[in-house]
Amino acid sequence: MDLDKKSELATKPRHPIRVVAQRTGLSPDVLRAWEKRYGVVVPERSESGQRLYTDVDVERLRLLKRATEAGRPIGRVARLELEQLTSLVEEDEGARRRAERSRLTVLEGAAAAAVTSALESVRAMDGERLERDLLRSAVHVGRGVFLEQVAAPLMKQVGDEWHAGLLGVAQEHLATATLHRAVSWLLGATSGRERHLVVVATPPGQRHEMGALLCAAVAVDEGWRVMYLGSDVPGGEIGRAAEEVSAALVALSLLYPEADEAAARALREIRTMVDARIPVVVGGAAASSYGPVLREIEASHVPDLGQFREYLRERSEAALV
Repeated sequence: MDLDKKSELATKPRHPIRVVAQRTGLSPDVLRAWEKRYGVVVPERSESGQRLYTDVDVERLRLLKRATEAGRPIGRVARLELEQLTSLVEEDEGARRRAERSRLTVLEGAAAAAVTSALESVRAMDGERLERDLLRSAVHVGRGVFLEQVAAPLMKQVGDEWHAGLLGVAQEHLATATLHRAVSWLLGATSGRERHLVVVATPPGQRHEMGALLCAAVAVDEGWRVMYLGSDVPGGEIGRAAEEVSAALVALSLLYPEADEAAARALREIRTMVDARIPVVVGGAAASSYGPVLREIEASHVPDLGQFREYLRERSEAALV
């Protein structure tokens, strides 16, 4: 299509009000009120009296919505030219991005400080202080930042120090139990909003539960409903549960041991029991060691909680298309 035809099409009244409402996110009632009170656009009428909007009208309404969402009164922006409105919206969104970056920097600093403080409590065997600080941190930085930048790094650091002989068994157990309670509290404090359900577990021989619990908490934070089965669950039970509850996803955590044959058999068993349309996603420190099996069963590997969160969002968006 050449530029003249595109320009002609952009100014042709062809969109009914329901289409415009869908494309702009403004309700038909708001559209009518803005037209009547502020004259934001002047749609033409069909022979039957139906409002018809142009592409230019739709773009103008989208920009007005973004301007009002930034806090600007509709009466102050209603009469702006399209170029002025575009510039204003870009300015507002640039300021919002800068403010968000600044906020995240502050939260990242608070999360790093929380991990440092938690490690001090673990080394000192101060369980009360550890639990108090973890719950306070979760409230202060929010669920998402807490899970990805406090709980996950703390779990990894404790595991690394335990394997290096810097922490004793009692210290490692204290950290794991306390972190388990904090994440379980978050898991119970939020209910999934979506119709989609994810089954979360660790397969046989995988007794380290924290990775799976963190995945469950991230899923809940993203609005999913969660069936949490815990650790060391037979593959057949995971597959049966996923089928019985019509799960939209199966998420598995593999932390230790690596390349274990029992876990590999369970992964294959789960894939044979679960409908081929239901994806299986696997994460955890040991997940990469199961690469051949994951490729065989066409499972997705997500290396960290941030990528698991993105995976969940993509699945949710795909379901809406």
